[in-house]
Amino acid sequence: MLSGQAAPFTTKLIAVVLSATALALGREFFIPIALALCFQALLTPLVRGLGRLRIPAPAGAAIVVLGALAVLVVGGWALSGPASEWVNQAPSNIAIARRKLREIGRPLDRLTAAAEGTPAVNPPAAPPPVQTGAGPAVPSLFAQLLGRATTVVTGLLEVIVLVYLMLAAGNMLFRKMVKLLPAPDDLRTATDILNRTESIVANYLTVTALINVGQGIAVGLAMWAIGMPDPFIWGVVTFVLEFIPYLGGVIIVGLLLIDGFSVFSGLGQVLLGPAIYLVISTIQNNVVSPYAYGNRLKLNPLAVMIFVLFWWFIWGIPGVFLAIPIAATLKVLGDQLPNLKPLGELLGE
Repeated sequence: MLSGQAAPFTTKLIAVVLSATALALGREFFIPIALALCFQALLTPLVRGLGRLRIPAPAGAAIVVLGALAVLVVGGWALSGPASEWVNQAPSNIAIARRKLREIGRPLDRLTAAAEGTPAVNPPAAPPPVQTGAGPAVPSLFAQLLGRATTVVTGLLEVIVLVYLMLAAGNMLFRKMVKLLPAPDDLRTATDILNRTESIVANYLTVTALINVGQGIAVGLAMWAIGMPDPFIWGVVTFVLEFIPYLGGVIIVGLLLIDGFSVFSGLGQVLLGPAIYLVISTIQNNVVSPYAYGNRLKLNPLAVMIFVLFWWFIWGIPGVFLAIPIAATLKVLGDQLPNLKPLGELLGE
């Protein structure tokens, strides 16, 4: 028999585990909806602005969604050439990085062998790849990425359709849901939650995009100054990956190391690119971001890190992108609803 205090805790723990399992198993259903809700919050002010010009919501939603889609298509087309060449060179750059890392590690291997009293054995050189008339035996990385294009495009179309329907309907679904609430206080609370959540998510995405633009420009100029090839691509990569908290920076540092090994001969030059990025990122995180976000998004950094890891485990990369909007939404719920006050305290600073 469970005690009176242990029983509610056990029930809540079981509910959390079952909810996480349902989110993981139903990721193909939940991820497009969650992404659509984020972009709906971001684009709603534009549709409302068109509404002030007496443009109906369905027409305004179509204008906004098609405009955003046109920007993405034009940007993707402009980047397709340099990006495909950069991705196709990635396997050879990785091979060069591995070879140079082995060369750097050989003195350490000799010291270790001398300390153990065993002779150091140099590993045999890898045989060169055999070329045949039929082309390379292993498909390029770009071709492998294209193999998953159907899934990505299908998910993108789902998000686009959902965003349009949400924008065209306005707050109709929400108005119908709040009519089910029994008391006027509940209605006011639900309205406050909707308005604050939309505002926080829209502000977060807008401010983050502006910060990432500035950081991407700074990184691109820095890579150009030190002689790193394709500095424009590095700026774009920084802009995109900085939307992924913590993990995006780790990926950028790894990519800079791989590209640095393929371009530079000295270890100092190889480490210069990642070091410059870390300096720029540190300034952004400790000077720019606190000033830009202000009091609009005060979250506990440790709780945010746990959230990022949790949603990465549940939904992968989309989950990492959605981690902070979800945390901000739960923070609003915790501030507004007494039953969720502990959650708000946990997520707040």
